[in-house]
Amino acid sequence: MSNATLEANKALVLAHYEAVTNRYDPDAVRTQLTPDFFDHSMGKMMNADEVIARMTPLKEAFANLSVVAECLVAERDMVAGRFIWRGTHRSPWRGIPRTGKHVEFRGMTFWRIRDGRFANAGRRSILRGWSGI
Repeated sequence: MSNATLEANKALVLAHYEAVTNRYDPDAVRTQLTPDFFDHSMGKMMNADEVIARMTPLKEAFANLSVVAECLVAERDMVAGRFIWRGTHRSPWRGIPRTGKHVEFRGMTFWRIRDGRFANAGRRSILRGWSGI
């Protein structure tokens, strides 16, 4: 696989996080997934509207939610990334009442890319900043 393709795959991952979290652009998300996209963390195929809906509770619960990539590695049709999400806990989330505190979510995601779109993803998140909430 060419370096240009590997860089394009990493750019797609960054664009996805911009679209789903930082700018919240559902139309962009709809162009990024294959029709048979499989989300391993959910254990099922998901369409773009389901992916977008999955992000909605986070956007509602955390003010100024944003994500940055700490590291991206691309090889063949895969991109692995380590990410940090940050925001202020402004409404209940997963049974935890609003705290008004700044929180961080750290996690890794592995994306498989086919024909310039996401074919599947698997992620593992670790919640940080929750002590004292």
